[in-house]
Amino acid sequence: MSEHDETLRKALEENARLRGEREESLREVASSEYSGHARTVERVYWFYALICVVLGVAAVNFFARSYDMKTLIGCAVGILVLYETTVLMKLWYAISRMKLDVLKEMKLLRLEISRLQQATGVEHPVEPYTKYEPTRGASRLERRLWIAGCVIVAMAVSTWTSQSWNLGGGELTTRSQVTLHADGSAESRTECVRQYSSYYRPSSFTMYTPKECTLKVLDATGMELPVKTTPTETQSRHEVVLTDEAFVDGAVRYTQVVDNPHAAKLEDGVWSYTDGIRHAGKARPYSIEILTPPGAEVLSTEPDVEVQSTGEQRAKVRFEGVTENDVQYLFTVRYELPDGEVEP
Repeated sequence: MSEHDETLRKALEENARLRGEREESLREVASSEYSGHARTVERVYWFYALICVVLGVAAVNFFARSYDMKTLIGCAVGILVLYETTVLMKLWYAISRMKLDVLKEMKLLRLEISRLQQATGVEHPVEPYTKYEPTRGASRLERRLWIAGCVIVAMAVSTWTSQSWNLGGGELTTRSQVTLHADGSAESRTECVRQYSSYYRPSSFTMYTPKECTLKVLDATGMELPVKTTPTETQSRHEVVLTDEAFVDGAVRYTQVVDNPHAAKLEDGVWSYTDGIRHAGKARPYSIEILTPPGAEVLSTEPDVEVQSTGEQRAKVRFEGVTENDVQYLFTVRYELPDGEVEP
């Protein structure tokens, strides 16, 4: 073999190698491009699955707890729509994957035909051949993470929708009246009206009082509601069970009656009574009315408000306003009993 023949042979081999590397690069680019599209399609499907889990669990919880016919019908329709759209999303995902697979195979077929055309007449075919390459979607780890996300979201939504803040998330309106007695004891009556969501009818609520206080809760008809009291170190925990009589006009209506034997304090012949209010949440109006013992003279109030008189010779002090989130409000009334009143 002459020197020119050897040079020509080496040139042809080098050309075949370069062409083979180019074909391999084109095959990898085509496969990776369609695999990227497939991963995007699968992630869209999983994201929609998360949304369906959130809405589906919430709809089932609302359906199971609702007492309103419109809410029941709405939840049932929502569940059916979610089920149907989930089936359609599965169909969309299958068609999208099939479309991407077909387009990828057509692209690889075109590359194979081009390679064969270029290799016609060459003694040794160009290597490597264009082989089958599946369209790869999300990895196994990513799919497991999506499934775990669906489970966690379902648990979180189920917990959130199974509970209800403020007895169903409604507004709370209170109106309190405190009646002071000559021995320093007091009776506090608080009328409460709580709105509640139609999907969730509350069955009970919890409140706390100082350990020396006694509590009873009355429904809208004046009958006592069942109360389970559990004493702790410094206070008592009361679990109040709501009966049907407490639900009036779409709201929970009840009256808290708290008897405190040591409500007012005596110091240097002056009685002092302090009450307060504090809550977490948005602004809420309040009204606290304090009635002093008969014949008592009000010396001062904090904050300063007008002192009125009643037909029972009691002084009446009313504190009204709007509370802010997590702010402590204190109200103090100082008074003296009539001359000759026996101290306890």
